[in-house]
Amino acid sequence: MTVLVNGQKTTQTSALDRGLLYGQNLFETIAVVRGRACLLDAHLDRLVRGCGVLGIPLNVDLLTQEIVEFVKGQDKAVLRITVSMGRGGRGYLNPQTPEPSRILSLHNYPAHPVPYWEEGIEIGVVDIRLGHQPALAGIKHGNRLEQVIARSQWHSDWQEALVLDQLGNVVEGTQSNVFMVSGENLFTPSLTLAGVAGVVREYIISQAHKLGLTVKTMSLSIDDIAAADEVFLTNSVIGLWPVRKFNSRIYAEHDISHKLLKLMIKNEVISNYKT
Repeated sequence: MTVLVNGQKTTQTSALDRGLLYGQNLFETIAVVRGRACLLDAHLDRLVRGCGVLGIPLNVDLLTQEIVEFVKGQDKAVLRITVSMGRGGRGYLNPQTPEPSRILSLHNYPAHPVPYWEEGIEIGVVDIRLGHQPALAGIKHGNRLEQVIARSQWHSDWQEALVLDQLGNVVEGTQSNVFMVSGENLFTPSLTLAGVAGVVREYIISQAHKLGLTVKTMSLSIDDIAAADEVFLTNSVIGLWPVRKFNSRIYAEHDISHKLLKLMIKNEVISNYKT
């Protein structure tokens, strides 16, 4: 793993950083293909929105320059960007003159089995429910305690799991966004109260019309997922995984999933899972 902190090759950060003390930080996880950070503009847009919510000033031009240089020569890797408020002392009040921290780290691309993309995965539902907080919904802030607990509740034969909110609506996967296909409609949960609005989620929404699909963002229940023609999950590293099995439901169709996956690989939105 290679790490860059505020432009310097080091793994040291301050013990007084508000990202550590209060979770006042945001992060982006990005696929790197052929020396390029995929969907970088979209990731930076979400990062800027999150910084606005948390009050973190961000020099986007400087960060972009660091990213471009950092990923050069990387054929296939995973980039994590973390931006925190930096040092600020005790207390919740933001520092008057904040000095944000920028942390870039490069990681090996995970080696998932090829059948996850081609045949699909098995998923379930975890017990923990996501809290409602509209002010933080959509952004990718550093407080992932709900997801940490959710991940610990997986069954051994699952490759992902759905997470519900306080009303019992499906919000997302532990580490992914959720889509279902019914007829010529593509559905994905509303994220106005909880959840992360994934960059690949937004890409899928923008490309669905090419397959003749109408996208609908709305509340979805467990029963809706079970009754769908197809279900698939997305994030920036895996790209898209079709769902093969959910509880007792077996999904025989993956046509839309595979078409969208091929489009993403062709446009180098993600790395080709076969290489």
